[in-house]
Amino acid sequence: MKGRTAFADPSRKAIRAGAIGNLIEYYDATIYSLLAPVFAQQFFPVENKAFALLYTYGLVVGVAFVVRPAAAMLLSPYGDRRGRRKLLSLSLFLMGSGLLIIGLSPTYRSIGVFAPICLVVGRAVQNVSNSGEFQAASTFIVEHAPADRRATTGAVQYMTAGLGILSATLVATTLTTVFPKEVVADWGWRIPFLIGAALCLYGFRLRRTVPESPLFTTLQSTGQVERKPLRTAVKRYPRSLLLVMVIQFSQVTYFTWQVFLPTYAHLVGGFPLTTGLALNCVALAAFVLVLPLVGMVSDRKTGRRPLIIAEALGFAVLAYPMLRLLQHPTPLTYLLVAVAGNVLLALTYGNVAAVFCELFPTGVRTSGVGLAYNVAVTVFGGSAPIIATWTIGHGHPLALAYYVFALESAAAIIFLALLPETRGTRLETT
Repeated sequence: MKGRTAFADPSRKAIRAGAIGNLIEYYDATIYSLLAPVFAQQFFPVENKAFALLYTYGLVVGVAFVVRPAAAMLLSPYGDRRGRRKLLSLSLFLMGSGLLIIGLSPTYRSIGVFAPICLVVGRAVQNVSNSGEFQAASTFIVEHAPADRRATTGAVQYMTAGLGILSATLVATTLTTVFPKEVVADWGWRIPFLIGAALCLYGFRLRRTVPESPLFTTLQSTGQVERKPLRTAVKRYPRSLLLVMVIQFSQVTYFTWQVFLPTYAHLVGGFPLTTGLALNCVALAAFVLVLPLVGMVSDRKTGRRPLIIAEALGFAVLAYPMLRLLQHPTPLTYLLVAVAGNVLLALTYGNVAAVFCELFPTGVRTSGVGLAYNVAVTVFGGSAPIIATWTIGHGHPLALAYYVFALESAAAIIFLALLPETRGTRLETT
């Protein structure tokens, strides 16, 4: 009992310290996506609003394609060589800096072409931050967790991600409801980014006071720290790298259902954006509530594999009918689509932190997870807003459903062939 109590206190603080960065990262990404239709023409003043939005997403995503994977290759090994806590502190410092740059960026009217450059610089700094955040936080949290509660504890990562998206949605809804449209477009859109920067300051202070992961501390004390963890991960664990990337095919559905759905229904079916944002809050709340239940079921009953396969098959079958319903949406059909999609997502995202960590040993964990995760998020999550906006702008809104079907079907086949059951794996010797 004493050992359990001694474990619990630092564990709770570690969970808070690890998860706050994911909350802010998803808050930031969601605020950017939700408010992009509002401030797009402040930076890209073109007549066609859809193309202004495409530029706002596209230029920034283009930078992410270059910055994020490269930064992940630099930052992830830092977490394996110097410690998870140091990488966590660095990533949050960079995240706050990027939020400040965006929140204070002048518009095109003020400084011309330098305005979108400022926007890109801000997002580039954030992408450097994001390239180190998820793997460091997931590893840190899961390595502090009891062996029989890894999925339940690791689910906090996406609970806070869901809370970040929910918080951003509530902030955006409040902003667009309380302030006149002209005020939001002029300067009000900056407020949420400055709020995010303030949260980063709090998280940075919290992370500097939390103890290091016990598994990394043991590795360090025994002189077994990997000198070249990224090379070792690529050479010895190619299958694990592949599986992390395939699991992240679901980033397309994650972005679509949790961030883009209100905009999709608005552009395709004329659904009021404010109503969509409000109903999305209900769906996100369902996602957050279901995640720990999925984690508990995974830890106690099913393991990780069946739930991840069920999510992929579910979206392969249901993506088309759900998105088709949003061509002529009512509040009820929108809510049904949003909640159903979020519950399906929870089947995978209640497991990812645990299964990613269980696929790699301690010495290369942040490097292996970080490389595969960031490449996949950049390619699939990064492409989602471009594909969605481009297809809608060219009159093919259901093309997004075909894209989801193709990715999730391929993922299901690969999982059935290659994904092992990792519940009960010893993290020290994976």
